[in-house]
Amino acid sequence: MDFGDKLLKLQEDIYNSEIEEREEYLVDFSPKIGFAKAGGGYDITYFGDGYDDDGDNFAFASLLELLIANASKIKSLYFTGADEGANGTKNWDFTRLINSDAIFDNLESFKVKLTDAGDHNQSIIASSYDEEGQIAKLVAKAPNLKILQVPSAPNEEFFRLKNLKLQELIVQAGYDTQNFIANLSECGNLRGLYSFDWTDILNDIDNIGSGYNEYKKLFSSDFFETKDERGRHIYFHFKLRENKLTAQELQELAAIKKIQFLYIRLFGGKYIE
Repeated sequence: MDFGDKLLKLQEDIYNSEIEEREEYLVDFSPKIGFAKAGGGYDITYFGDGYDDDGDNFAFASLLELLIANASKIKSLYFTGADEGANGTKNWDFTRLINSDAIFDNLESFKVKLTDAGDHNQSIIASSYDEEGQIAKLVAKAPNLKILQVPSAPNEEFFRLKNLKLQELIVQAGYDTQNFIANLSECGNLRGLYSFDWTDILNDIDNIGSGYNEYKKLFSSDFFETKDERGRHIYFHFKLRENKLTAQELQELAAIKKIQFLYIRLFGGKYIE
């Protein structure tokens, strides 16, 4: 049975599991996997919950096991799901994958659904609430990764990784920036990056954003001085999504470094009581 057949079999098992446990399969909410064969590998999308429980979340746990057993055949992964979770949080826990011996040597894109400003629940990568280096450990297993999208800021372990080939980086701070901007200004492991999309604050009640001095340090560093494999300068694209910097501070930052700098103002929602 080739990998495509195994994916089809898993989807059938997921469907049967849902019917057995819940007596119905809800197209808009029940877990599912989709895939396409591309360039000798597979692009895989998972829709569902991200907590790892063999008994209560059969779909996610079973998919991770299948990915581990077929790591070299995977070209891209995208994890998404409905806006639901516990206590205002939607966890994506990749501990099972991290603790395996699998190396995803052909994986070029790893994405986890970001939190929309209108979502009821905050998406994060964590077994509980703290990221605890999960993102760094995942990236370490994908030596040829080019695109990374995560709803939590990675901790300092991410900046100790060597020979990263990332070209596009999309990050939301989640519940903790983990000094991400300050760490970026001092890192030297993202020399091929040319696109950075950063959400510092998602809504008004999360006052966790990075300060002006941190951004000034980043713009004054060589972080945006990206070159391609032939040593040619690449024009950097930076999207900043947050709501703490003033208009004057943004202008001052733009004057430091000549890049494409797009500032996106976010106005998150809140419940009215």
